[in-house]
Order: sequence, then C-alpha cells, then structure tokens
Amino acid sequence: MEFTIGRDEFYKSLQRAQGFVSPKGPMPILANVFLEASDSAITLFASNLDIGLKGSYDAKVSKPGKVTVQAKKLHDIVRTLPPEEILVKVDEDERLRVICGKSKFNLATIDPDQFPSFPEYDEKTLIGLDSEMVREMISKTSYAISHDETRLTLNGAFLEVAPSRARMVATDGHRLAFVERDGAFKVSEPVKVIIARKAVGELQKLVSEDDEPLQFVQRENHVIFKKGRQTMVVRLIEGAFPNYEQVIPKGSARQATITTASFTDCLKRVATMADEKSHMIRMGFGEGKVEMSSEGGELGEARDEVEAEFAGESVEIGLNAEYIIEMLGAMGADKVALKMQDALSPLMAVVPEDSGLISIVMPMRL
Repeated sequence: MEFTIGRDEFYKSLQRAQGFVSPKGPMPILANVFLEASDSAITLFASNLDIGLKGSYDAKVSKPGKVTVQAKKLHDIVRTLPPEEILVKVDEDERLRVICGKSKFNLATIDPDQFPSFPEYDEKTLIGLDSEMVREMISKTSYAISHDETRLTLNGAFLEVAPSRARMVATDGHRLAFVERDGAFKVSEPVKVIIARKAVGELQKLVSEDDEPLQFVQRENHVIFKKGRQTMVVRLIEGAFPNYEQVIPKGSARQATITTASFTDCLKRVATMADEKSHMIRMGFGEGKVEMSSEGGELGEARDEVEAEFAGESVEIGLNAEYIIEMLGAMGADKVALKMQDALSPLMAVVPEDSGLISIVMPMRL
C-alpha cells in the first residue's frame, strides 16, 4: 500500500476517528484504525464494536492495499507535521512508513483481516432525515440520558421515525425530555431504536459538521447513519424503552409562565446555598411571582424571587435546581410555561409556540 495525502485532510480523518477507537479494550486491534487505499481515495474505519465510523478521503494512490495501525499514535504524529503532503506506505516488513519532508516515522501494524467488518447494507434502503432536525433533537434531549449503567435502556436516547413524524426521548427516571417534529419520512412502519449515550454524542458531531443530508437505515441490531462521505454504525441498546407517554401529564391545575433568562439567574443564585448532594430548592408559585429558597445547613440559606404570570392556587414544590437549570438551557426558549398539578406531581415545562417540545422534572419531598 502506498498513497500521498494532504496533512490537513489526513489529520481531520484521524481526529474524527479518535472517538470510535478502544485504546484499553481486550482486543488490541480495536485501538487501531483500518486504512485502505484504492483508486483515488483512502477509506479510514475505526470501531470499538459498539460504534464505528468509516470515511472516504481524497488521496493520490500509488499502490492499493490495506493495513491497521495504532490510532492515537498515528494521530499524534500527523498533528505535529507541517501542512504539506504526507507519504504513507507499507513496506515488505509490514511496517507503516509515514514521511513528510525530512520527518520519517516507522509504525507497527496488525493484520487488517482481523479488524471487524462494517455491516452490509443496501444504499437504496437509506431513509432521509434532516440534519438540522436531528441536531436540534439531540441538543434538546441528550442532557436527560441516564448515566446509571445498571439501567441499560435508559443509557441512550429513544429515536422513533414514523411516516409523518420523528421523535426523540431521553429519561434518567428523575427527568424526561421529549421532542417531536413533523415531516415526510419514507418508512412503511415506524422505526424505533435506542441509541447509546456515546453514540448520540458522536452523531451530534456528525450532523453538525456540514449541510450534507443525513440518511439512515436499521439493520437487525445496528443502525447506520450516512452523511456525505462519512458512514457511522451504531450497535443498538436492546430492550424496551419505558412507556414515556404515561409519564407526560395530560392536564394541570397550575401554570407559571416565566422569562427563561431571569428565572435561570435567580435559580443559580439560590442554588449556591442548596445541599451539595440533593441540590434541592423550595419553589413557591403564587400570584405574579415565584419565590425560591435553599438551605445549606450550618452554612446558611438563600432566598430570592422572580416575576411570573401564574394561574391557579399557590403551591410550594421541592425541585433539583441543577435539573431545572439544565432543562431550561436545553429548551433554548425565551419564555417557558411551567405546568403542575400539585406539590407531588411532575413539573412539566413547555414552550408556548412549540407543542412538540416537552420537558419533565420529578419533584422532591419537602
């Protein structure tokens, strides 16, 4: 194998791959990237068996071939090189040579036939998705994905694509984020998958890179996302996602409409004295205002209030301040309506002009 490639293009490809390798796993080859040169491009594939990324990059190929080499080491080498062309080749001793100007590097390789294969799929079966829509759905829900490894089905975001709508939902049992967007999607029946937290983060990077359209297809226990010359494969979380529709309140006896910026600032001030483990604050909803207070034990307490349009009987609720701050930041709206039934019922946040966006936080006992 032998090819020449621009330093910036090669570095970009290796940088993308870093999130997909497994440097400390039981299989040493998963710390490597798979490189294949053919025609006028190279293909770079990285995988940790749960997620993988394959990309195609322009190069001058002198001799086709394939090899695997340690991903981080090759990345660190290329990062230090000047913005010139790089010669990459595999010699008869199966060592990878990287040459740029007077700089020369010699790297060990592992048999490429041992590298995991990319799942086969028919490009004709790919379903189109709007990249901006997916980016927005991830940004509005990913904060609620659970970090508790014992509840696997909560360790990812639930994605449902039906003929006329797409949904993404995430919950950790204490809060829930739901977003729904209308569209025309070429599916005969709904596709329902749970995408692991790390894969969600990598998918967000993929859809944020450029304006290329996104396509996807489910293949047994994998889902494949294709965007331009990048193709990402994700092993799905198996099991049933919780029945989130049961959690979403159907009605509310009380509603407070707040200005997000001033409400968040007030929350942050009061949260400075909240218990460091529970982060609980008392939130009193009443006519024209929301009163907030927190207690830090022997350290002291904090009180503050903010204006709000409130309808219903006064009520006091205990809430995790960090959850509310994170929720409001993800919703990204100037004004939010907070709906509640009573002090022990879920607090539901909605955006008046966006019926497809719902966030829920469970209350804490006062």
